[in-house]
Amino acid sequence: MKTTSGVKLLAGFTASLLVGISSLRAADAAPAHKIKIVLVGDSTVQDSSGWGLGFKQFLDTNKAELINTARGGRSSMSFMREGRWTNALALKGDYYLIQFGHNNEPGHPGRATDMPTFIANMTQYVDDALAIGAKPVLVTPLTRRQWDRENPGKIKSSLAPYADEVRKIAAAKNVALVDLQARSIELCENLGREKCYEFSPVKIVDGTNTFDGTHLKPNGSVMFARLVVDELRKSSPELASVLREEPMDANPCFYGAVIYEDGSGTQTNLQDAINAAPDNDTNTFSILINPGTYQGQIVVPKTKKHIKFVGEDADKTILTYPFNVNEPPPGETYPFNPGVVIAGDDFSAENITMQNTSGDHGQALALRVDGDRETFNNCRILGWQDTLMVNNGRDYFTNCCIAGRVDFIYGSATVVFDRCEIHSRNGGHVTAASTPKDKPFGFVFVNCNFTGDPQPWISPEGIPANTNSPPKADLGRPWRPYASVTCLNCEMGDHIKPEGWNNWRNPTNELTARYAEYNSTGPGANPDKRVKWTRQLTKAEAENVTIESVLGGSDGWNPVTQLP
Repeated sequence: MKTTSGVKLLAGFTASLLVGISSLRAADAAPAHKIKIVLVGDSTVQDSSGWGLGFKQFLDTNKAELINTARGGRSSMSFMREGRWTNALALKGDYYLIQFGHNNEPGHPGRATDMPTFIANMTQYVDDALAIGAKPVLVTPLTRRQWDRENPGKIKSSLAPYADEVRKIAAAKNVALVDLQARSIELCENLGREKCYEFSPVKIVDGTNTFDGTHLKPNGSVMFARLVVDELRKSSPELASVLREEPMDANPCFYGAVIYEDGSGTQTNLQDAINAAPDNDTNTFSILINPGTYQGQIVVPKTKKHIKFVGEDADKTILTYPFNVNEPPPGETYPFNPGVVIAGDDFSAENITMQNTSGDHGQALALRVDGDRETFNNCRILGWQDTLMVNNGRDYFTNCCIAGRVDFIYGSATVVFDRCEIHSRNGGHVTAASTPKDKPFGFVFVNCNFTGDPQPWISPEGIPANTNSPPKADLGRPWRPYASVTCLNCEMGDHIKPEGWNNWRNPTNELTARYAEYNSTGPGANPDKRVKWTRQLTKAEAENVTIESVLGGSDGWNPVTQLP
């Protein structure tokens, strides 16, 4: 009996021990709390123009989370007044790195402060962070690269008084300090003026390109973030375990401008951001367009090359325009009155909606593309008549949705539509190409899905438009005699007419228009019923129609290699 009881007791003890070990292992496996670091400041802290993007490269993201709430044009006062500090505190960060001073200087209406106000603001930042149990880290302002005329190798910083007060507050409150002002002056003076140009953005002043002595390019972002990290190791040694010795990326993705719907970005609107890009630049100038609806005509001029629009979500980032050729806005506008105009070469856009909301009662362009080597990825181009004008040059659309009713893809450009949805609204005509005779290709649709719906546009008076004919569509009609359209491996919905194509009431066009298909599928694919003056390509012919052969041109352009 004793033996049996002993065995039972031992078994129970062993089971308890195993449960305990399992619990310990589970605890070990559970992810540790990530340290949350919140950046607070102005444009010199932002990802797009300051050291914030570089700082991110030095963080071990398995151990730390970074949230950058810095916003361009803000002073210590205006950041609070707009409620941004309240929002930052609501993030419940563990550490708050706080840097102001640039916009507190005189000459910034609505933002500038006197020194007592600056001191009071910075003190409040410290007190508020401590009150929620966080650790504030005060950062003296990144220097302006203001070279002393009397001593050209030295910087004479107008921000020195602000840095002095921040140092005093940190000492009085016994909180961590990152003396970025002193360290950035030291670095710039060691490098010299010419070397500093290498990380200085170019800006336009009175029509002339000049170097920006305040903000940073991506390489500068990393360079100055390293100073912040070095200072943090000394002032907050407990953070050493989450700080990398070397950055993950020494030249990270960078936005030349950041736009918000409320006008609070680096520029107040998208057009100003475009205008801020250097003329005829050879580097990509990326503009981050945050979710929102942006009204008005947008023009990328011919002199603005390598502009890139970046949205976070095409469904939520919308450039919209309500006018058409019959109902133009007051004042001068671009020919054909489009909502978005791309005249500069090497433009690209991703995750953006461009729409014209004027309706189905006249030419109403959502997008006009006049430049060369233009790329659109995961964009929506929406309208009714003449939605997308691709004029001249070469263009590439991939994973896009293009919608309209009449001639909603038209123009003289050479274009590849790769894996796009081509959506007909209430029948009509999909394309109206005006391909020049000497161009071998016009519009080429590859692996696209042609969809449709029968719903007409309803006018503000409640009257449906264009309901006289059944809502069937053809694939195209020639705007000019040598129109060229090719469909390869495309899915055709039942809204596509069996005959497929239209001669625009001119039999002579049948002698010159170049319309072809290969391996069309779906209920709208009727090769035997297509009009006889169009072609069904052989497999060998279709295999010769590639993105490279269509768009390569004399410079060998291949847009696929440029996609993220």
